[in-house]
Amino acid sequence: MLALPLLVLLATDAPAGPVAPRQVTPRQVTTAATGHVLANRDCWSADSRWLLYDLRTDETVFDGRRIERVEVDSGRVETLYEAPATAACGVPTGRGERVVFLRSPAEPTPDWAYAPWHRFGMTARRGERPTVLDARDLAPPLTPGALRGGTHLHTVSPDGRRVASTYEDHLLATGTGLPENRRVVAVTWPERRVAVSADHPRDQDGGFTVVATAVTDEPTPGSDEIARAYSDAWLPDSRRIAFFGEVRGAGGEAFSEVFVVDLPDEPTAAPGRPLEGTPTTRPNPPAGARQTRLTFIGAEPNPGVAASPRHWPVSSPAGEIAFLRRDADDRLRFCLVDRRGGPIRWLTNGRIEPTSAFTWSPDGARLAFVGDGSVCTVDVASGRVDRLTPPAEPGPTHHACVFSPDGTQIAYMQRVGAYDQLFVVDAATSGPEGEAR
Repeated sequence: MLALPLLVLLATDAPAGPVAPRQVTPRQVTTAATGHVLANRDCWSADSRWLLYDLRTDETVFDGRRIERVEVDSGRVETLYEAPATAACGVPTGRGERVVFLRSPAEPTPDWAYAPWHRFGMTARRGERPTVLDARDLAPPLTPGALRGGTHLHTVSPDGRRVASTYEDHLLATGTGLPENRRVVAVTWPERRVAVSADHPRDQDGGFTVVATAVTDEPTPGSDEIARAYSDAWLPDSRRIAFFGEVRGAGGEAFSEVFVVDLPDEPTAAPGRPLEGTPTTRPNPPAGARQTRLTFIGAEPNPGVAASPRHWPVSSPAGEIAFLRRDADDRLRFCLVDRRGGPIRWLTNGRIEPTSAFTWSPDGARLAFVGDGSVCTVDVASGRVDRLTPPAEPGPTHHACVFSPDGTQIAYMQRVGAYDQLFVVDAATSGPEGEAR
């Protein structure tokens, strides 16, 4: 059994204009001699007072022992969760009164060490002890609502009812002669608990969890079939999730496009397609899940969405999805597409290329990102970029650039000595002649 402590929960480049600088003073929020890593979004408390983070030395190393939060104005730090001595935790996000984060297996063994198909989510509300987020069942008979592997990077839907994540499958990753293990998007109903028979030592009870996207080992060239689904982000209606799907071009080349999956209200199995799959087949999406391709960039000189920097197709409050792609001159630019599909709109001209993930302002008017060593925002109506912090070396990291829920601050990370520290900057921008607007 997991020993779970009580959680203290969170109560332009412009196509037609210049890059506008303004003099601001970024404020360092953390100072402890340890790593501090923000998730790419949903790391602020609802009242914009606190930041959630973990203590990994770097996002590529899963070695954090605690989930913490810091009060931005005072610098006061609270520990929300401490992992067992043989485990690690990280990537916390929150929505309302729910916090979710990632855990590695405790007491790892050679056949059950940290891996994408061995990690799992944890969740809690105010005053609760954290519980396992996603149920897991590894031995027949498999259990509907329990998957057979690991989840990662959990985000709560805007209405608080469901949690999205990526998923990889232990049975397929470690078996032979089976379909390939491929990353997909999963969805958990955390209040709908699933009890597992514990026929395997790594089985665990948890929330009702299903895969939401369909993949295939060999997508038909030129079709909408995908080999993997990744970088998921909720749409504002809490019924749909945007994600990147890896397709095959007419010549068999691999690249990714923007997709959306519509979710049913309740997860029930389609005839002949058990949610849990079988020991030799993948889990299946629930009946009513509908996967739709929004972009068709395969014929361009640089097909598909940009592979780097790592980013997510996040949506504005109005349902406009932002993503990055390279133009014919190989410049990295912001693009927008409606949640229902349609033409792609180029937003920036590529003079300042994004080097980080990005987030929307709560009013949907701007995107925050790191570019050219600065925290920047781009005005969605005009495409004008404002540089909020002066270029620095080392500058803000590529991990995160996150608007606060009240729209007044942007949080980011920057290396100070040997450690990544958390910073915030005023999100107000300057007008065409430099005056605040």
